[in-house]
Amino acid sequence: MKTIFLKITIFSLLIFYIAIVILISCKKVEEVNQDPEIEPLKHGFKVSAAVGYCASLANTLFRGEDLPDNVLFQSASNDEYSGSGIMYVTINNSYPLPFNSNIGQIIIACLWDVNRDKSDYSGVITAIFTDIDILEAKYEFIGIHTIPVIEMEDGNILTLFAEQDIFIGAGSDTLLNLNLTNPQFNLEMDRLGTEQPSDAFGAVKQNVWFITINHNNTISDIYDDEFTINGGGQIVEFTSVSSGILYHAMIGAKFIHNTCEVNPIAGVGFIQNLKAGTKLDLGHIFLNFHDKCDGKAYVEFANGKYLTSNHRNVNLNFY
Repeated sequence: MKTIFLKITIFSLLIFYIAIVILISCKKVEEVNQDPEIEPLKHGFKVSAAVGYCASLANTLFRGEDLPDNVLFQSASNDEYSGSGIMYVTINNSYPLPFNSNIGQIIIACLWDVNRDKSDYSGVITAIFTDIDILEAKYEFIGIHTIPVIEMEDGNILTLFAEQDIFIGAGSDTLLNLNLTNPQFNLEMDRLGTEQPSDAFGAVKQNVWFITINHNNTISDIYDDEFTINGGGQIVEFTSVSSGILYHAMIGAKFIHNTCEVNPIAGVGFIQNLKAGTKLDLGHIFLNFHDKCDGKAYVEFANGKYLTSNHRNVNLNFY
């Protein structure tokens, strides 16, 4: 009888031990089996694409070239600068905003200067997106104040925006008031001299997004422009399902609307999950963008909570 009881006890303990091991193993798997959290990267890319679109239109205006048929310009008087005014941009199926399916209007306030030999076109713009849903109604994204735009010596356009320029949940009336003194204008242009990030870990700390635009020798066709994005940080604070704070970065992320409307065609995307209030890295992901135009990116490397995402394609849902 004692032998039978002892066997039952040992068997019960063995079952209990196996259950504990399975429970711990499942917990360990769960800790590294979190799906890639693309949302912050999506925010950064879509806002950068919208800013790049506005900057390309602004450069066309600064150069005195014909604006597309979906743009109405209302000139304003300003003796200190070469020109100023407001562009009203209609977004529809014929004239879409890259990586956005919404229909509506963008308002762009512009202030610009051109040197005497017309070799330097530079200006500052404000973009108001209240009529266009950039962040999918999750945040009241109003627009971006003071975006510097310059045409560089190689003919490419350079622009940027920073986290402090972003208006979330605030009124748009003040954004149209683009009255800058010459020193203020020059300070805005000086921002473009900031060194662009070359690695993702550095970019997430900057909260600045640089966009370089190549017109591809067709200034009148914005949809064949090549846009390259470098930068990162947070457009809005975004919390992971693991309660960490998510950051993103893009290095050399390229897109051409006419080539692909659903994903960047080159470059690297980066997502980092940091434990709230600390610098503890809960996991990060490096994504390679490709020119297959399938709406996906390839996970080149993932660790921490995203470990099981290594070497597979993930849906970006950028469009």
